[in-house]
Amino acid sequence: MDNDTLLKQVIRRLDVLIALQIESSGGPEAIRPAAKIRRLSELGLSSSDVASIVGKPINYVTATLSLEKKRVKRKEHKSDE
Repeated sequence: MDNDTLLKQVIRRLDVLIALQIESSGGPEAIRPAAKIRRLSELGLSSSDVASIVGKPINYVTATLSLEKKRVKRKEHKSDE
């Protein structure tokens, strides 16, 4: 087995462990894909990394993060008034 194949297997297993940890770390809210995406993004992972961990297309992850940013901006704007 070459190093590239071994590295890919290790990365995949780490992705699975991260996904399982996210699911077990919270209540019903943490199970939702949007909550997982938001949390992984907050931890500094790129959209492509988040997509591979959550098992969603990168377009889904990008759209979810965009909606979250809009929601936060609206909330900040409301509190300023």
